[in-house]
Amino acid sequence: MSARSLDGAAAGAHLDLSISRAVHELLDAPVATAPNVASIDPVLEDLLSFHPGWMTRSVTTHDPAGGNDDGYRAGVALEGEHRVLFHARGEGRITRIWMTAPRAELDKPDQELWIEIDGHTVFRGSPHDFFEGRGPWRSPLALGIDASSGAFTSYVPFAWSSEAKVRFRGVPIYYQVTYREGPGAASGPTPEELARFMAEDWTAALPARSRRQGPGPGAPLVLATGPATVSGLDLLIPAGRLKDLMVRIGGQPPVPASFFFGLASTGTEADGGWTTFRSALHAARAPDASGAGRLATRLPIPLAEGEALSLEVAEGGEIAGIEAAVTLAPARPGVRLLAHYRDQTAPGRETTMPFFESDEPLQFVALLEHLSGGRLGDRLYLEGDEMIRTDGMSYPLQIGTGTEDYYNGGFYFIGAHSNPFSGQLRFIVHDPEDDWRNARFEHSLYRLHVADPIVSRSGMRFGMEAGPTGAYTPLRVRSLGLAYASSDHRVIGEQKVRARGPRRLARSAVDAERTAPRRRFRLREGRGITRIEVQCPPDARGLLLLRAYSAEKAPQTARVRLDGREVGVIHEMLANPVRPLAEDALWIDLLPGECGGDRRPVLEIDATNSPAPWSESSYTLRFFSGPPAPQLTQGPAVKIFDAHDLPGGPFYVNDHSILQLPDGRWILTGIFHHEPYRSELEREFVLATAPGPGPERWIEAASPSFSMAAEGFAARALADERWIWAPHVVRDRDGSLVMVFHVGTHDPDRSGFRMARSRDGIHWTREGGTLFEDICVARDPMLVRLADLWVIYYTRCASRESPRSGVAYRTSPDLVRWSPPAMALTLGPETAMPNSGHTESPFVFERKGWFYLTFTSYPVDHDATFVHRSRSPFAFPPRPIARLRAHAAEWVAEGGDFDKGRLFFTHAGPGKGGVFLQELFGL
Repeated sequence: MSARSLDGAAAGAHLDLSISRAVHELLDAPVATAPNVASIDPVLEDLLSFHPGWMTRSVTTHDPAGGNDDGYRAGVALEGEHRVLFHARGEGRITRIWMTAPRAELDKPDQELWIEIDGHTVFRGSPHDFFEGRGPWRSPLALGIDASSGAFTSYVPFAWSSEAKVRFRGVPIYYQVTYREGPGAASGPTPEELARFMAEDWTAALPARSRRQGPGPGAPLVLATGPATVSGLDLLIPAGRLKDLMVRIGGQPPVPASFFFGLASTGTEADGGWTTFRSALHAARAPDASGAGRLATRLPIPLAEGEALSLEVAEGGEIAGIEAAVTLAPARPGVRLLAHYRDQTAPGRETTMPFFESDEPLQFVALLEHLSGGRLGDRLYLEGDEMIRTDGMSYPLQIGTGTEDYYNGGFYFIGAHSNPFSGQLRFIVHDPEDDWRNARFEHSLYRLHVADPIVSRSGMRFGMEAGPTGAYTPLRVRSLGLAYASSDHRVIGEQKVRARGPRRLARSAVDAERTAPRRRFRLREGRGITRIEVQCPPDARGLLLLRAYSAEKAPQTARVRLDGREVGVIHEMLANPVRPLAEDALWIDLLPGECGGDRRPVLEIDATNSPAPWSESSYTLRFFSGPPAPQLTQGPAVKIFDAHDLPGGPFYVNDHSILQLPDGRWILTGIFHHEPYRSELEREFVLATAPGPGPERWIEAASPSFSMAAEGFAARALADERWIWAPHVVRDRDGSLVMVFHVGTHDPDRSGFRMARSRDGIHWTREGGTLFEDICVARDPMLVRLADLWVIYYTRCASRESPRSGVAYRTSPDLVRWSPPAMALTLGPETAMPNSGHTESPFVFERKGWFYLTFTSYPVDHDATFVHRSRSPFAFPPRPIARLRAHAAEWVAEGGDFDKGRLFFTHAGPGKGGVFLQELFGL
């Protein structure tokens, strides 16, 4: 990005700090005492689960020749008056959109941003409206030019199941779209969850501090010892000793506390390196009248058995008068927080400076940086681009357009600022006279990858250029990179495959540093199917497919199958005819028994329908170990709702739904009918209520916790509905409750789905007409949200021609417009039935990086419930991992926390006399 001038200030050292009076008072207020065992915010919990399926990438306007000529070019494509900035296929999630241009360009009329997810428009309008909070999303998810210091920035999450596209009418000179793709990539917090996390005052939950014996030479102050996870840390220290305080995690080298707590200062500055701020992970308060400054973080710090989190003195003396508070959460075995600090000078040649390097499986979550010592009056060092390489690739899947762009600013920033995920906390101008012509500058910068962690399965190399091509000098760069490493996955083998058939010789460098060497490689291009016999070790649990190819032509698309099952999509949207040598990757989970012995599964890369010719030079198949599949057991069944002994009974409850209301009460609604079973006469949904706290209490109660509500029923069938089945209730964005259900029709291939809405969970009103119709007595809907995308799962056969039992899904941005159906699961030919009877009552939930699909197979047994799991919520393998004793199981979690709370599932149906609850163990 090119620079623009900023007006100088008064004589002497000009100090531009992000200090908010409101934040200062907040951080100075008394804090509440935390419980003995603290919880970790669900947004942060997700970072502690390793996601090997996520390929984290970006599309940017960087110079494809490796120089500094960044800016808009042809982009992905032109569609009428719109330029396509981004186009993806397969599963994925946009995590960040950043763009900027000179003000005059940004303010031109008739510009339009158009975002389309799974074929439906989710935003179409003015870029100013989108980023400045006049669209559906507000700050802190969307930030305007002033708030983000020179650029538009959005952290609104957009998840998709099959396709996403971002168009722009006008000229977006500089832009970046950060995204992830691959199995499970659509998962993550909703916009509301992310906005709450970004905006909340998390420092108020930290406990009261107590005075501690300060660290001295050879005598560290131990704050916590494993096994445990530090979930919050709050310090009050003598302000003048910030430069001397270090933080050590376990056996890692100590790192400066100023960086660990987000200040990214040296402590030797005129202000002592202090400012007052609060980001989503770090907080500090500049010294008060007593000369003490406050440091705080809620970044989870897992500690293994015997590991310690401690404070140390950098050099000499003792730091007296420290006050500290620590909150602890349960240990996270196999997870470590890596803290890599570097203090280096720019190398003076065209390369990148290493900021973070590791060979471990990890998720990179934060970078903090301090820049100083540049040339007089010159900030060209901010032209340096980040280049992030994962899994041993030479090609960076993320390459930027400028240092300030990486930190979500633009044009060298407007000034000091602090936002939840990024900021320039301190901008110091030394000798600002004469319009800064002889000035030198210092910057304290941070970028938190909470919403967009960078995932690598087998090593990461994060580098940043100094200046336009990396050759800028002099410059001093101090940085701290933070990442969560996982011990569950290790490389155990590799298989290399060269492209076969007619090939041509090509020469190219990878699109990276300007001095990247040109290489010779042989290339095959065309449309067809590449088949590879996979030689995987018997204990392999995962496969990383890496492709070397030419990006000269685009888009290139291929569906990937392993022994016939769909395992993913590879789609490359962007052509680079300047330096076409490129690499991409796809993660594939291997099923138990799929490898070893005489097994040689066949990998098919099907590019038959690729828009541009598919290109391949070579493939690398990298095999990983992994944790074994869970061994599941179930506890005893406890009746939670008695339908048998109701007046006029006996009655039964079949497919049902359970949800907690804001006041703590729970509701249960489901199919309700007099015994014996007559599915064609089921025309009512019962309504029952129970007090809080939830399933952990119900399982221990001496009598059923749910009782019939005074209203009796949530819904009754209308005149045009032969029957109504399987209500499922969820909470909408606005807090209202939505119920989806199946309605019976005369044509089994036109089964309908309808919806009702409630504000209190008791009184329900029908909304709209039929949402959609489908085949094979399609029924038993279940709704979930992924980011801002609604997904409805339901029972359906694969097709009229092949009526194998399965589970279908559709997606919607608004519960009104629905995508065409796709199959999340299709069972074998032995399950063919006109009503897909082997996959009734589907339910999907996510836990610790895996999605679980359960359903009842009544032809096997009335209480045969099978459990399938997948990284992706859109593709489940046909082989189950467990069988449970239950019918029409619905799932609830302790405290609503499916990630780490106790899990419970229900059991109901004709002849059962009500609804039962059982606890699941082993997951």
